[in-house]
Amino acid sequence: MATAEEIRTQIDEGREALRGAIEAADVGSWEQGTSGEGWSARQAAEHVIGWELSFAGRVADAMMGKAPESPELALSSPQEALAALEEAVAATNKVIRYVEDRDLPKKAGETSSIQATLELMATHAAEHASQISGL
Repeated sequence: MATAEEIRTQIDEGREALRGAIEAADVGSWEQGTSGEGWSARQAAEHVIGWELSFAGRVADAMMGKAPESPELALSSPQEALAALEEAVAATNKVIRYVEDRDLPKKAGETSSIQATLELMATHAAEHASQISGL
């Protein structure tokens, strides 16, 4: 079983992949390119950044902490997406930095644990980084 620190490292790696994919995204096709799921890079970025905050909200609820705000995202450029990602990372880190190994089995949401939620956060960012990179 991974430790809380190891999972945070995986989350950071997924975020770095996402950051790199957004930085490399073609501004001209930000809204037109489609992935295998039919999404543009913009839609993928809005989705993954929004879910970063939602995952943190689930963990905050499980830890009886304050969930980060989840604003409606309308990211009209890769630069806006990078700024939104940085804000989401800062807000999310305020939640996940307090997770300790003993907290990982706690229930987060209806059917998940904190560990599963954090692991999903890590893989989710990496999956959408690949999606954006493929456009």
